[in-house]
Amino acid sequence: MQAAYDLVVIGGAIAGASTAFLLKRQTPSLRVLVIEKSEQFDRKVGESTSEVGACFLTRVLNLSNHLGHEQITKSGLRMWFYQHSHDSYTRCAEIGPKHQTRLPAFQLDRSKLDEVVLQKALNVGCELWRPAKVLDLELGGEGNNRIEVKLNDETHTVSARWVIDATGRNAVVARKLKLFRPLDTHPINAIWARFRKTTDLDGPEIWETAPGFAEPCWAMRQWATNHLMGYGWWGWLIPLKGGDCSVGLVYDQRLFELPPGPNLGERLKSHLMTHPLGKKALCDAECIEKDVHARSNLAYYSTQTMGDGWALVGDAAGFLDPLYSQGFDFISYTCYTAFEILRDRFVGKDISQERDQYNRLYQEQFHTWFESIYKDKYYYLGDAELMTVAFYLDIGAYFIGPVGQAYSNHPHRYSALPYAGPIGGLFGKVMRCYNARLAAIAKRRIAAGTYGVHNLDSRLFLPGFIPGPASFRFLLTGLRKWLEVECKARFSRPRSDSLPSIGQATPLAPS
Repeated sequence: MQAAYDLVVIGGAIAGASTAFLLKRQTPSLRVLVIEKSEQFDRKVGESTSEVGACFLTRVLNLSNHLGHEQITKSGLRMWFYQHSHDSYTRCAEIGPKHQTRLPAFQLDRSKLDEVVLQKALNVGCELWRPAKVLDLELGGEGNNRIEVKLNDETHTVSARWVIDATGRNAVVARKLKLFRPLDTHPINAIWARFRKTTDLDGPEIWETAPGFAEPCWAMRQWATNHLMGYGWWGWLIPLKGGDCSVGLVYDQRLFELPPGPNLGERLKSHLMTHPLGKKALCDAECIEKDVHARSNLAYYSTQTMGDGWALVGDAAGFLDPLYSQGFDFISYTCYTAFEILRDRFVGKDISQERDQYNRLYQEQFHTWFESIYKDKYYYLGDAELMTVAFYLDIGAYFIGPVGQAYSNHPHRYSALPYAGPIGGLFGKVMRCYNARLAAIAKRRIAAGTYGVHNLDSRLFLPGFIPGPASFRFLLTGLRKWLEVECKARFSRPRSDSLPSIGQATPLAPS
């Protein structure tokens, strides 16, 4: 016999479990099945949240108790710059908060978080098949979807009125319908692993040997998301509960090649130790065996997000770049929008107009976000002065728009996509302009030998960020600094003693 469900969710991690939970809690009579392939969750990337993602976790999923007891409260985002590998880490230019952040954000062990959210879905009555593998998927339209599943050693066939694809990059539905597209204009690759015995950046050894480095910063650097910045690449250091550290590298393959080495973990560590702060953090670190991963062509999207009887949530709908930890933002938007639209459908409303509008606005949001923030950003990641301009402008716009909306009383605060529509489009035009100009100035600085000249002996300690007037002041400061670097660019002259490209001995020619 063929079991019939109102909703089948493929993928039981946070995106799938959140959508299942929201719909089942809203309409308890729904028959909801979650199909999860793993016997237990492993640690995934996406371990650091931004303020929007944290707002979704605390104010929609109500996970504050778990986050407070089982995860780490994030101490902001810090960026570190350098000129040469032999520089002292105490001289690296730094951008980051002086004191603790104003709004919650977290460093997450995803194996724990995903389990907790899945359990919430089960607590409201969702059914779980695990470990289970989808053998075949037939999308016949609403009410006519058929899924063949292997559960343990038995094969089952179920029908589903609606199918939610929460399979992440596997993007089962998008690939089946030939909607999956790599974002070729953003050719980034990533390598990551977990390490033990990393140096405590707030530990006694730092205080004893470099008090002048430790004293000015009131926040805990160790609990921040620490980014090591280079030309064409950046690395992350993210602390996890229990003492392990997530360590990763993201690079633009047009600009950077990972040096060779005996294995991927050693290559990752060896390269990040060319950065003075990376050398300090990882000098005694040990890579955890069988926990090293790599992924090419990191950025991708689906040309459609919802169709007749199916919807994509989380990374199944697309992924841009982990630089600002906004993966959870897209989980929030896609899960909550799918929830609102399907909630209406399950009570008999015609959703064709909502669905078509969502498909259009999601594409606007995704591509505006990319072109405004990430396109060609890897040209200027390693220049502290240019990234300072971008940081002021990016963060100011982010708190005025997405963060302000998330913490407002807006009835659709997670489904009204902030970079879509007329106001979001206007902000997007300004952001596209400064992002393109900073990339162009970076190329000129590389040619002139002035790239990264301000990468030492500076500390930009920022106040905690909140939506409101302070964000506008932050934005205005960024505009002033943008004007300053434009003036410098106009009168810059090539240098005979050109600086080497920050972060690699043999730079690829900038295109």
